[in-house]
Parts: sequence; structure tokens; C-alpha cells
Amino acid sequence: MHRLDGKVARVVGASGALGVAVADRLADLGASVWASGRKEARLRELALRATERSVVVRALPLDGRDPVAVEQAASTILATDGQVDILVNSTAVSVAGDFLALTDEDWQAVFDSKLMVYVRTMRAVLPPMIQRKAGCIVNISGRGGRQPSPAHLAGGSANAAVTLLTKGISERYRADGIRANTVLPGPIRSARADVIRQGNDGVAPPTFGWDRVGEPQDVADAVAWLVSDGARHVNGAAIAVDGGGTATV
Repeated sequence: MHRLDGKVARVVGASGALGVAVADRLADLGASVWASGRKEARLRELALRATERSVVVRALPLDGRDPVAVEQAASTILATDGQVDILVNSTAVSVAGDFLALTDEDWQAVFDSKLMVYVRTMRAVLPPMIQRKAGCIVNISGRGGRQPSPAHLAGGSANAAVTLLTKGISERYRADGIRANTVLPGPIRSARADVIRQGNDGVAPPTFGWDRVGEPQDVADAVAWLVSDGARHVNGAAIAVDGGGTATV
């Protein structure tokens, strides 16, 4: 795996299972990592574990649904480190249920917690990336953006929007030396995945593709490669990390 020494990375959603794994992996490869999320205690634990390994992870708690907080966080990073080389977005809120049972508020909550967070964080880091003519963005979407699950249509729709948005960003800022790619995880081992798999979220348990449950580290390794020089010619890609469980091309 290519090293990331000298790189400054911002990981948004770093209090969730995937975000934690990504922040840990980037720090272990030498990046200076700023870990953001809503669960301050988990961010502090992440930073403490990094200190014990003699790597750098700084906790930067924020609610990505707050545009002002997102901009202020970017300003803090730039004032401290002078640059942002890597942005990884990994946020989500899951609202399960039959389509006719979902309210406008349910749909708004999903899009506010995922798509709009990604819009805001990219908007905050793109100007300094453009100025330096370098930058890597990885947006974590999900398999539901390609292969819909009837019980999770709101989340799948948000994931599809993230994938399209990222593709557009990759083309718009390619000439500025910026790469943007999407990672689409399938089921990944976590407390939330256990709830879905057992059908404890009020809907029937899934019947397809759950024989291939990955680990958070699988996603972290894919992200680490995408932001490294090893993937310098990869831009606008949507890479599935699902053990081959998505039944579409």
C-alpha cells in the first residue's frame, strides 16, 4: 500500500464503523487525519488510540447538517495544517419501511444526513484543493444506490444521488488536479447491519447478498488505495466493496 506521509485528510462520519476504520487506516499510512462526526466520545477514543500508536488523528466534532459548522471546521484545518489533501465522506441515517409509510420528514432526514453533508464538505475543501491543483475525494455511498431494496428506498435513493454527484465532481474538477471516486459497500459487519439482517428494524430481513458480509477494514483498504498515488489514474469510478454481491453491472 502506498504511504500517505505529509498528507492531510479529513474524514467525515468518523464516529461510525466505516469512518473509524478509514480514519485509522489513513493515519497508519502516515496521513494527518481530522476525524469529524456527531459522537464526540467516539472521536476522542479514536484520537486516543491513534496517540498510543504514534500516529495523528485529531477529533473535530461537528454536525454535518449545519453548514456553518462545516465551513468552520474546514477553516480550522486550513489554519492548523495549511492544506487539505484528502476528503472522505462516510455519513448516513437509515430510515427503513414500506414506501407508502415513509413521510416527507423521513426522506428529508436521509438526504440531509447524507447527500447534503457531502455537498457541504466538498464545497468547503474544493477551493483550497483547486488552489493547490491537487486533491482526492472519496464519497462512501452504498450498494442500495445500484440495487434497490424495497425496504430501504430512501437510503438507496440518497446513495444513487451521491454516486451521480461524485461522478459530476470528478469531471468538473479533473483539470484542477482533483480526483473524486465513490465506494459502494455491501453489507459490512456492524451493529446496524446486525439489526437489518435480523429484521429488527420493523421490516422483513433481507434475502439477497447477505451471505457476503464484509469487515469495515475492507472498505478502509479500498479508500486508502483510492486516495493514494497507486490510484492516480482512477477518477470518477464507483467501486463496489461487496464480495461480488451486487447483481448488476
